[in-house]
Amino acid sequence: MNEQIQGGGAAVPRETLTVFQKGFNYSQDGPGNRLIYHLQGCNMACRWCANPEGMPARPPLMAVKSPLLDAVCPHGAVRDGVLDRALCRGCVGRECVTVHKNDGLVCRGETVAVQKLADEADRSRGMFFDGGGVTLTGGEPTCQFDGVRALLTELKARGISTAVETNGTHPGLPSLFPLIDTLIMDFKHPDDQMHKAFTGVGNGLIRQNVRRAVRAHPRVQLRVPLIGGFNVGEAELEGFLAFFKGLKAEGPAGADFTLEFLRYHEFGKPKWGQCGLEYRMENGAVPAAWVGRYEEAFRRAGFAVVRT
Repeated sequence: MNEQIQGGGAAVPRETLTVFQKGFNYSQDGPGNRLIYHLQGCNMACRWCANPEGMPARPPLMAVKSPLLDAVCPHGAVRDGVLDRALCRGCVGRECVTVHKNDGLVCRGETVAVQKLADEADRSRGMFFDGGGVTLTGGEPTCQFDGVRALLTELKARGISTAVETNGTHPGLPSLFPLIDTLIMDFKHPDDQMHKAFTGVGNGLIRQNVRRAVRAHPRVQLRVPLIGGFNVGEAELEGFLAFFKGLKAEGPAGADFTLEFLRYHEFGKPKWGQCGLEYRMENGAVPAAWVGRYEEAFRRAGFAVVRT
């Protein structure tokens, strides 16, 4: 959605961003202490996603407590304490969270003016120690491309360090490179068909954007989420090595990047049920020995492997 994003059932101007979570984090989402904005919407459907509430373009209702009170929905979508999502799917007003506020149903997405977010970042400068700043993540931030570009432009004008965490699928991503101080990109699987089977999207454009990034951007952090049954094994390890060695060979003499291997976890699993979704990742756990094996193989190949 380049020109408009969806929030609350209606199109909103591009000078806004829909945020479903924010907070501070140290070093895991870019250097130093950072203000993190999780932006709504993702074009992937990763089975292991830790933030399923950030996947739909429209922020979902989350049933965080049961039984629900029937009275919170004037349209009868809550009956005998259970939410009938088929009935509430087309609701525009969402009186259950806007009028009849309760502690059982929540909607965490909020559409905020870019200027307001930039002002909030300005007020947070005292927290940006050790080279910190603002990080945009998701969901997938480039799903709100125009709003992201506007916010990054404003932050750079104010001298605030910027970072973006992205799945690398947007064709316009390279146009944002001058606005991003730290670029964090996922590369989930070297095989296009496996990538598509588990995320809903192939990796062709991701490969292109990763290549563009290591050639043109001065600070690139590449991440591989290690998921059992998906990308952990000898064949997968060799596939990753072949791709990343190719990046080194293709890039200019000064091309450099760091690699980080992230171990599968289920911290976000309860939220799938709260969003009315089925968690479909089975046996995703990865032994620590496999993480070490990936790290050691890449270190031996001359790559800068980090842990944040």
